[in-house]
Formats: sequence, structure tokens, C-alpha cells
Amino acid sequence: MDKLTLKQAIEACHAKGQKVALSFCAHVPAEILEAAGFCSMRVFHVNDIVDTSERALPRNLCPAVKEVYCLLEDEAIQAADLIITESSCDGKKKMYELVTAQDKLYYYQVPQGNERDYVRPLLRSEANYMIKTLDKRFGAKVTEEALRQAGKVMNAEREAVTALMDLQKTVPPVTTGLEIYKAWEKAQAISDRAERTAFILAERDRLAAAGTAVSADKKRILITGCPIGGVYEKVLAAVEAADGVAVCFENCEFVKANARHLDTETPDMIEALVDCYQNTPCAIMGDNDRRFALIEKLAKEYQIDGILDLALTTCHAYTVEREKMHRFCGQLDIPYLFLESDYSDTDAGQMKTRVAAFIELL
Repeated sequence: MDKLTLKQAIEACHAKGQKVALSFCAHVPAEILEAAGFCSMRVFHVNDIVDTSERALPRNLCPAVKEVYCLLEDEAIQAADLIITESSCDGKKKMYELVTAQDKLYYYQVPQGNERDYVRPLLRSEANYMIKTLDKRFGAKVTEEALRQAGKVMNAEREAVTALMDLQKTVPPVTTGLEIYKAWEKAQAISDRAERTAFILAERDRLAAAGTAVSADKKRILITGCPIGGVYEKVLAAVEAADGVAVCFENCEFVKANARHLDTETPDMIEALVDCYQNTPCAIMGDNDRRFALIEKLAKEYQIDGILDLALTTCHAYTVEREKMHRFCGQLDIPYLFLESDYSDTDAGQMKTRVAAFIELL
């Protein structure tokens, strides 16, 4: 997505009489925003943002944190009505304090664990606090029924993304990882969630009908780690130039966020939200056993030959967790490669060499 597309998507929501809420993390419960009548847009990467962060942020900060800061200071999103600022990482949490439009920010507290006693009460409290704040600031009422309907719409999108990813379970896979990611990426420009879901399913059907364009001899790679929106082209180009094919993205854009399901039949929808969002296998969690269980499950389902673990520069949660992931892949007897990168192309050649050497050993 580029700035103009994002700006037009915001304008399209306003033209339909909807307020716009932007968020930048899969931990944010978008069902609440949708139930309140907002157009909820999760932004993973904007490809033409100019880096203006030098005056405010350290140079050696995670590129995703710097990009969100630059976007929030850019004219492209000035018409957005609400910005959800979540505590998914310390860099983002402190960066949000520097944003000019403080009146548009809403801070959402993310738990730092999955199983501790405080986690479920915190998630419940945060959900209720968000509902109260939306009412107070915008007069937006969130009812149980509205949450139920929003959950059904969100579940449909999750299922569509999963169906798109599942094309790669076949041997040989239906298409390249690059084509899968591009199909998902094009859908992100559609502001209406139901229309976006329909587009993803249409793309899935289009790719399935085209038939496989991938040799059965290609090595099947699972990509895990950070969100890859800013680096996917060079990473996937390296994989697919080296006799490999990305068959599964465990990252936030695909499996990590969309493996969750919201129970829309339960009487207590807030409790359903807690159940759903507690199941987020993110590296900020300690312990992050859910990520490892998910990786093992995906490795079997997608018949993985190797795992590529990608961390954005100075993303400490993922760069530190790499050692545990390396050991875990050894236990599974699956070859493992860790890459650390940023949004520039300066390391594209080195990445291509390392990935080629890894795949050659598989």
C-alpha cells in the first residue's frame, strides 16, 4: 500500500459516514472498533513513506517503529479519526508519546504473557475501557449484538486469509509465496472488511484455477518472525531465486493473527474476545510457547523442508527469541536460518547469498 491509496481508503470510509480508526498491531481487538461503527484499518507497511524520524528517534531503531512514527506525522493519515497505540513493544510504546496528534491517540495495553493470572482480567479490562472511551469520545455505542456481528465479519476475513495460505499445502504448491503475499497485499487497500474478504477469496480462486506454476522439486520454506511487509519482496525473491518456495507465512499478516477464532455464539462477547486475543503467539510474550506449538503444527501441515526466521533490525523480542527457536527447530529436525534486516535494499545481495546457501543444504 502507498500513501495515496491509504488516504483514499480513509476518504472512502468518510464518504460512507464512517469514522476511521488506524492500528498497527494484531493485538488490537478490531471487533470493538467495528462494533462501534468505525472503519478499522490495520496498517502493516506503507511503501513510500519518507524517513523523517532522525529529529526524534534513534537511528538504530526498528524500521517498523520509525515507519509508524513517520506515517503518523504525514499528511496522508491526517483525516483519520482515531489512532490505536498499543504496547506491543517498548520502542513503539515510547515513540507514540512523541506523535504530534496526541488528541487522536488511544493507548491499548497488551499483556506480556499468555498464562499468568493477570492476563485475562487485563484483556477484559482493556476491552471494557475501550468500549467506554469510544462512547465518551465519539458517542459510539457498542452492544453485545454489534460485537457478535463484528466477530462474524472478522472471522470470515480470518478464514479467507487462511484459505489463501492453504493453497500452498499441496505438493507442488499452487503458486509462489510472492503471488500469495501480493494477493493479500492488494486486498489491504479495500477499506470495507466484507468487500476485502470477498476480494481475498476471489484471489484465492483465481490462483487455484490457474494451476501450479511451481516445480515439485522446490524446497518448501516456512517464514516466521516479524511482520514482513517492508521486506517481503527481497526475502521472497531470495527464496524463489534459490530453488525454494515460501509455502507458509507464520508472520502477523497471515497465520499468527488469522489462526485465532472468535466464538460468536457465547453469551459473553467480552469473554469471547479475551479467549480470542489471548491466543496470539507473539514474541513479546514470556513464555511464548504458543508460537512454538504453532510452528510445529504448521511444519507438519505444510510439509516444511526449512524454516526462515526473519527479524527486523533491533526488534529485541524476535532477535533474542531466535536462539530458542533455533534449538526448537533442532528438536524437530528441521533446518533453520535466521535473518535480520531492515527496509532498505543494501543487504539484498548478502541475503540472496545466505538464503541460496541454506536452501542448497536442504
